[in-house]
Amino acid sequence: MSETKEPFPFQSRRSFRRVASRILAFACTLAAMAALVMLFFIVSYMVIKGIGSMDLAFFTNLPLETPMGMRNCIVGTGILVGLAGLFGVPLGMLCGIYLNEYAGKGWFTLAIRLIMDVLAGTPTIILGVVCYELIVVPQKHFSGWAGAIALALIMIPIVARATEEMLRLVPATIREASAGLGASKAQTLLRVVLPAAKSGIATGILLAVARVAGETAPLLFTALGNSNEVYNPNKPYPSLTIQIFNYSQSAEPAWRHQAWTAVLVLVAMILVFSAAVRFAVRGKKLSRI
Repeated sequence: MSETKEPFPFQSRRSFRRVASRILAFACTLAAMAALVMLFFIVSYMVIKGIGSMDLAFFTNLPLETPMGMRNCIVGTGILVGLAGLFGVPLGMLCGIYLNEYAGKGWFTLAIRLIMDVLAGTPTIILGVVCYELIVVPQKHFSGWAGAIALALIMIPIVARATEEMLRLVPATIREASAGLGASKAQTLLRVVLPAAKSGIATGILLAVARVAGETAPLLFTALGNSNEVYNPNKPYPSLTIQIFNYSQSAEPAWRHQAWTAVLVLVAMILVFSAAVRFAVRGKKLSRI
């Protein structure tokens, strides 16, 4: 009997896979370069528009002083994001830990995941309106607390889903080895699983911080903004994003230049924070049981 020839010999299939792999690698490289080029143009445009108004007075003076500055807005943004992180990051991490480590597959777990997905996709202005009705209206005044809670609601689903997904990527063999050495579930979670997933969790926290640091709509309904230097969260609170929004609507060229400078400073703040967190979690080994 004559041997039946394969329609695609082994060498041909391997050559085809090699060519397809190279084409896909080239396409991915091209897409990455395109993204970097767009990012370069965006950052360059911000630098060109904002660097001209950046001086010492911008960081030391208030908006109503001459020359104008945004000292109160820079400090206010840091405090608002910090307060939001104090609420949002622990709650988000605990929710993600519960979903991956303790929750079963019943309807309650599905409901929590659905709520997290809905919150993550909800327009932030709706969260601002909700916080306005639940916090601002009963208090009868705007406040930094209301703004921080609105930002925390934005952070929680992002941190929760990132924590859950990163914990899911930790191999089950690591948990089994820890249990085999006599560690409890809590010890395994705190000293083995979380350290193994800390890099991905930190990335999720960075995404959440970057998201809320650039939010304006929720703060318009909650913190409102303030031209004075305020440290008490019970009062209307200043923010870079609100000041950028107000100045960008102005017909005064100097105010618009200040808005571009504030945009540049805000991006720089997020970059410095991201670099600091990356450096803090870089290169650390797993804790021993």
